[in-house]
Amino acid sequence: MFNSGGMFHCYGNSRSIDSNDAIPPRYLDARGGIDLEQVQRDQLQARRQVVQSMVRRLKQLWRGG
Repeated sequence: MFNSGGMFHCYGNSRSIDSNDAIPPRYLDARGGIDLEQVQRDQLQARRQVVQSMVRRLKQLWRGG
């Protein structure tokens, strides 16, 4: 996905990658790297929210509402 020119290619569009907009500040660690544990926690929370939303929707459909 990345080439030596620092361009990001996705679906025919390309733009330069700036570290300021590529990684949200909440995921940066104290050394300027990526806090993978925080990323994984947020991914897990997002998955839980999706499942909870699906269960709520199924309950609504089951009840006819």
